[in-house]
Amino acid sequence: MSLSEACRHHARTAGLIFIIGVGLLSIMASGGPRYAVRPYSPETVVTNDRFVARLIPVCDEMCNAFTLIIENKTNKDMEVDWNKTLYIAQGRTSGGFMFDGIVYAQRNAPKPPDIVFKGGTFRKNIYPTNLVEFSSGKYGGWRHQNMPQGLNGVYLTLRIGNEEINEKLTTSLVAVQLSQ
Repeated sequence: MSLSEACRHHARTAGLIFIIGVGLLSIMASGGPRYAVRPYSPETVVTNDRFVARLIPVCDEMCNAFTLIIENKTNKDMEVDWNKTLYIAQGRTSGGFMFDGIVYAQRNAPKPPDIVFKGGTFRKNIYPTNLVEFSSGKYGGWRHQNMPQGLNGVYLTLRIGNEEINEKLTTSLVAVQLSQ
């Protein structure tokens, strides 16, 4: 075998080994464990003499919203002040919330309050405004990004008459391995 034939044979062998190596790596990478983000506890509850507030993370494989439930225990209507109710991410406030009826492009504009009638229950899915993004292209549009792992929640501002009431509801989001 001449020197040039030996070089060509070596190059083919090296190329074949490279292709097999890339194939094995992609098989191993795709077969690895999958993870999802889940709340450490399914709901956070705050109870006082005026109301019960529940915060439930909305999650599929990741969490991108909360269901907020407020039970009014008083004989007066109360308001949810959305302009002072804030998203908590990693233990710090980070913008407000949007929900059905809010135009995506105007998600940071002032919002009217919601009323929780005396003795009534209020329920709404809320999305952090700072986790909304627009992507262009064929499959573009507005999307709700996922909340990060760690401490997430709501700094809730309610009003009964002239009194403003604040409550902090937080939950910890953790990564869990999905079964294969």
